[in-house]
Amino acid sequence: MRHKMTNKSRIVLMVVSITVLVAFAQYSCKTNKNKVTIGIQTSPAMALVMVAKDKQFFDQEGIDVEIKEFTAGKFALQAFLGGSLDFAVAGEVPVTLASLQGSNFYVLSQVVKKTTNEVRVVARREDGLTDATSYFKKKKRKLATSFGGGPEFFTYNFLKKHGIAANEVEIISQKPEDMPAALVNGSVDAVSIFDPFAFISEKQMGDKGITFADSDIYSELYVITVSQDTVEKRRDTVDKLLRALVKAEEFIKSNPDEAKNIVIKYTKQDRTVIEGIWKNFSFGVGLNQLLLDYQNQEAAWAREKGTVPQNAPVVNFRQRIYDAPLKAIKADAVQLP
Repeated sequence: MRHKMTNKSRIVLMVVSITVLVAFAQYSCKTNKNKVTIGIQTSPAMALVMVAKDKQFFDQEGIDVEIKEFTAGKFALQAFLGGSLDFAVAGEVPVTLASLQGSNFYVLSQVVKKTTNEVRVVARREDGLTDATSYFKKKKRKLATSFGGGPEFFTYNFLKKHGIAANEVEIISQKPEDMPAALVNGSVDAVSIFDPFAFISEKQMGDKGITFADSDIYSELYVITVSQDTVEKRRDTVDKLLRALVKAEEFIKSNPDEAKNIVIKYTKQDRTVIEGIWKNFSFGVGLNQLLLDYQNQEAAWAREKGTVPQNAPVVNFRQRIYDAPLKAIKADAVQLP
């Protein structure tokens, strides 16, 4: 027996259908709005992001974060500039170079307040040569580094400080992950690279290696980049991201052992490596004068080496820092004029 639908039933069904459709549309909009992609290099320097993801601090703040991993921060930055990421975390050197080359974006925060000897030179030991000047002056050395980032900038200043001219050393570009093996097998005399690859090189060389470190020259910083469009249209998402990273900073301070375990899981590095380099990083959100000092030095270096033309427009790096969100969330973390 068939039942005819009454007008009242039709109205109820229509109301229910509309309610469901509206709720679904609102949910979809909210989900898409809070979906965030962050590019990072697979490095212990990214501990804040790794901890925030692992401990669900991003979820607690209402953002669905997808981490995309790269072998170097400069590649994450390239993906960000190409529009495939919402945020990227990279060393400040490629960020500086991108700004000098005309890319428009903001620096939102650092994820390490400072590092200590995070970039250094590891060399094959030779009897009687215990300082960098005598080592590199004895004969023309082959030195591997990573171009376009902090290691190259450190190498330039390291050689300059020790009076080693460009024609006295052969500098080659090499992938960071290939450097320890190259040093061990003797295809290079020295490597200039960041952790964990500097530490791995030291461990693999043992007594056959020697390290030349100088944090007064330079020690890399890592920053989060964000587009102007994201700042203008998704400010709430930016705030949530920073709040999650602040929670991660507090967690690392209170639970260093568990934080190390998280970093080990993400980087797949041995515990001895993470334990050995942990002290080199001061993890935390912040914006400090050292960042601006480095960027201005890097701009001069880029012009000197021809990475950007001598007559390229001068970049005001302070204006490229968008500090309003961090000031609102953790005012004392912003130490800039």
